[in-house]
Amino acid sequence: MNDFAGMEELLEDFLQESSDLLSDVDSKLLYLEKSPNDTNLLNDIFRGFHTIKGGAGFLNATELVTLCHLTENLFDKLRNGELQISPELMDVIMAATATVRDMFGYLSQGVQPPAADAALMANLDAALAGNVLP
Repeated sequence: MNDFAGMEELLEDFLQESSDLLSDVDSKLLYLEKSPNDTNLLNDIFRGFHTIKGGAGFLNATELVTLCHLTENLFDKLRNGELQISPELMDVIMAATATVRDMFGYLSQGVQPPAADAALMANLDAALAGNVLP
């Protein structure tokens, strides 16, 4: 079964571009751990999730949009100084990026990805509310 019948080329382009963006985000996250206040890194990572979210929206990949939206909001708070990077927060961010990559796997098989793990979503919500332990 293909959830993307008639949109295969769009899906292929999205997966290629988004995989490249996510790889870039992954490498920038490593630098961010060493320079947690680097606004350029925070802005670049924010834009990466924002771009992936937008493409996922065109594909009606609702669960991917939801995950990227929460992660994008987290980076918005980080870049505006409302939150600070901590090891625990980095763990949540890394789990989110790994889940985005897993969702790409579903998309590459032509099926909509399932919802992200409820614990991850709860951790993102908690982080957005400022409840991640420092």
